Amino acid sequence: MADRVANMLHPMGMTKGHARLVVVLGHGSSSLNNPFVSAYCCGACGGRSGAPNARLFALMANKSEVRTLLRERGILLPEDTWFIGGYHDTCSDDVELFDTDLMPSSHATDLVKLRGKLDEARARAAHERTRRFESFNNHRSVSAALRHVKERSVHLGEPRPEYGHCTNAVAMVGRRSTTQGLFLDRRAFLVSYDVKNDSEDRYLAAVLGAVIPVCGGINLEYYFSTVDNERYGCGTKLPHNISGLLGVMNGYQGDLRTGLPLQTVEIHEPVRILFVVETTPERVLAVIHANPLLKEFLENRWIRLAALDPDHGGIQVYRGDGVWEDLSGDEEPLPIAKSSIDYYRGKREHLPLARICPQLLTSA
Repeated sequence: MADRVANMLHPMGMTKGHARLVVVLGHGSSSLNNPFVSAYCCGACGGRSGAPNARLFALMANKSEVRTLLRERGILLPEDTWFIGGYHDTCSDDVELFDTDLMPSSHATDLVKLRGKLDEARARAAHERTRRFESFNNHRSVSAALRHVKERSVHLGEPRPEYGHCTNAVAMVGRRSTTQGLFLDRRAFLVSYDVKNDSEDRYLAAVLGAVIPVCGGINLEYYFSTVDNERYGCGTKLPHNISGLLGVMNGYQGDLRTGLPLQTVEIHEPVRILFVVETTPERVLAVIHANPLLKEFLENRWIRLAALDPDHGGIQVYRGDGVWEDLSGDEEPLPIAKSSIDYYRGKREHLPLARICPQLLTSA
């Protein structure tokens, strides 16, 4: 148990200074009349919910015997830190917290504050993704957006309950402070990794060994289902019938359809995913080339790779065969917005990066 917990906390740099409550959320999706529901669930969990993983992780991290072993591994959890497992339904934007009855009574006030923050966050998340739904006017409030996504999830005739991983284009592997304040338009996988805590690149190897196959696989699933939806996807879902609990086919006969339906990828931009890894080019390339699966992904051009220098922030792009190229151009300052809502309101198309920084606007 201590090994499992340490292997999660160490790579993220969560070795000390933890809050009184640490929430670990698995994700999944639930919708009615949707044979493709697993496509919206957790790719790392094989199309299932990540909720059991989050719940088990929290139970292990709260054990006193585990914490004793963690201290020997350099992870110093404060005595008043309590882990809570939970589940985020990415279709309805509901958040469920598990085993709160096991939490010390001294943390009751913290839990009330936490639920309030989660309610605010999920309403804002719902509002941000409803901008892509033609049936919702995102000039409406965040509370109206939350009601809208809840209704979509239980609507028997809704062909687009959610877009899931649609529009994915980037995986940012690094410290969250690197991307703090950026509007990424829901197009980036954010993978926490602290290079300052990994002098031997052991954690980087573990992180990339998981996220490249998972995020790269998800990206290619969407890529091929978009470029040729009839052959690599499965066309419109409207005439689909479930066949023998094995798959779907059009109407009552024909071949089983593979890939993602049109309604899942209709707003997707088919690009190969770009992994931006916060480390040096030499270190990330050595890690990838040491793993035959990762090397195949990279050298066969199924993914793209860039290294973000952890000291001065310079970016180098991998061009193949061991060649790196300094990133140049596009040096115009990012647009600045007071909030994400102010930036995307009234827009349905893909949006470029922006910096969300109300302090700068106020001082200006």
